[in-house]
Amino acid sequence: MTVHIEPPVAAMARAWARAVCAEPGSSTAPHQLEPVLVDIVERLLHLARTEPFPVPQARKLGARLAEAPFERTRMLAHASRWLLGFPSGVPGSLVATRWPLVASQAIDSYAQALQERALAQQEQNISAKVSLRVQEIAALQHRLRHEATHDALTDLANRTLLQERVRVFAADPSRGVGVLVVDLDRFKQINDGYGHAIGDEVLVELANRLREVCPPDTVICRYGGDEFVVAANPRRDTLGELAHRVVAALRDPVWSSAGPVPVSASVGTAFCPPGKTCDFTDLLRRADRAMYSAKSAGGRRFALAESGDPELGTAVAG
Repeated sequence: MTVHIEPPVAAMARAWARAVCAEPGSSTAPHQLEPVLVDIVERLLHLARTEPFPVPQARKLGARLAEAPFERTRMLAHASRWLLGFPSGVPGSLVATRWPLVASQAIDSYAQALQERALAQQEQNISAKVSLRVQEIAALQHRLRHEATHDALTDLANRTLLQERVRVFAADPSRGVGVLVVDLDRFKQINDGYGHAIGDEVLVELANRLREVCPPDTVICRYGGDEFVVAANPRRDTLGELAHRVVAALRDPVWSSAGPVPVSASVGTAFCPPGKTCDFTDLLRRADRAMYSAKSAGGRRFALAESGDPELGTAVAG
């Protein structure tokens, strides 16, 4: 017996259309929405593989959600949930990494189209209800942009925002691009010994410490479970100074709901001088190798990719 497995895009479009049509007051049938939703999502997936990133095309597709056959449906919340939650590819792949930004651009454009429609209605009939609706849409736009580019637990930047900011850094010929890879030492022991809820408390506290110690013009990213990446745009290589402050800031115990939890971190740095072509993947790989050098030397220290000598970056324990 052959089992028919519905493609992910088609299955998502079917569930999305049914959810929209189940809303009170909806007069649209699911079969009217499904093929258009499939076409929009498939085109967005194609854009996620395109370089450079096609923002106008993604926004144009998002605006289609405000047109027929959707003009009489209320589906902004549905669009946010289904698009941002769609499993676009293997975790870590190009499509999966870029999908949140592609989807958020489409949703933002859809919200903007709804806002423009609401403003047109407001011109015809000024009312408090319409004004409130405009405010809600604007607030939702802001929240969607933030959620698409930030980590849900720590509220730090995610990989998508990190890559976008590094591209901006690299475009300035008068400044270099520096990267710090920060990996917590023995974090698995914290999760195993205290539980994942305490592990989350530790991550949130260490994220706050990174905010305090890093300059305001840096971008701090939660890159993985217990790994952070800090990107900077200095005129000269001062990453050693920053790495020293980071190691020192992350070595004091975290006071959690279960009591004090000992923590420390290993840090690796890499720097691309001003005027040089910045390959972010290579920069990240060099910093990662330096971090593992520091970790192999016992942790609680940093290593510079250029020197490869973790002892140069040893943090003095208090």
